Amino acid sequence: MNIYEAENCPKRRADIRKAKGQVSASFVYAFPPDIPIIVPGEIIEQESIDAVLAYREDGARIIGLDGWDISII
Repeated sequence: MNIYEAENCPKRRADIRKAKGQVSASFVYAFPPDIPIIVPGEIIEQESIDAVLAYREDGARIIGLDGWDISII
């Protein structure tokens, strides 16, 4: 699914730690380095979840999550 479609679909929230295999409806990125880890329309892979957890553990600010929740389709 392309980014436009994903951003304009009905959304629900899910815990990022349990979202493997779901389709993201939002960007998730760490600051720094301010590079997207997950983009809308992408199937959330375990590697992406692990990257989010590692960045958070290292003290990076995670943009696109509300607590641990991510918008999914």
